[in-house]
Amino acid sequence: MSNNTRPNGVPHACAACKYQRRKCAPDCILAPYFPHDRQRQFLNAHKLFGVSNITKILKKLDPHKKDAAMRTIIFQSDVRASDPVGGCYRIIRELHHQIEYSVVELQFVLQQIAMCRAQIDQQSQIPLYDLSTLSCADSSINHHPLGMCEEEYFLHENNHVVAFQDVATWAMQDTTSSSFRNQSPSSTRM
Repeated sequence: MSNNTRPNGVPHACAACKYQRRKCAPDCILAPYFPHDRQRQFLNAHKLFGVSNITKILKKLDPHKKDAAMRTIIFQSDVRASDPVGGCYRIIRELHHQIEYSVVELQFVLQQIAMCRAQIDQQSQIPLYDLSTLSCADSSINHHPLGMCEEEYFLHENNHVVAFQDVATWAMQDTTSSSFRNQSPSSTRM
């Protein structure tokens, strides 16, 4: 049993024919778009466009364009019913503002990326010292009781002896990565 027929087999009148209190013909142009259970949508479309204007629009269109046109008419009339002052214009204006905001936000992100790239390029041009050339003989530093130079070896927090070169390498890596972490987002915003 179809949704458009009654239990006794008699077809329901579409919302447009029901409103106009006439028998719904099998070739009714509005029946596919306003079935009997969509009375509210029909009333919204009728109030905004009128039945005669809707049928004129549908008769002028190619069959493959009718569905898109009716979806648009129904959407516009439903929006106008829920927002009589703004209607679709309010939705379009809000979407336009969202686009403008997203464009500004994208420009800000691109500026931040450019600043970070410039900072990385600037840091890569700074000459790094060759830490392998440093030794205890080059300086007058007290010697460690175990015979190790204090400059070459450190005690790690777990009492492991770590070479100075490893600590210096870790420090160099840490300073380059922490320079990006230390920048707070609020200080870089315009």
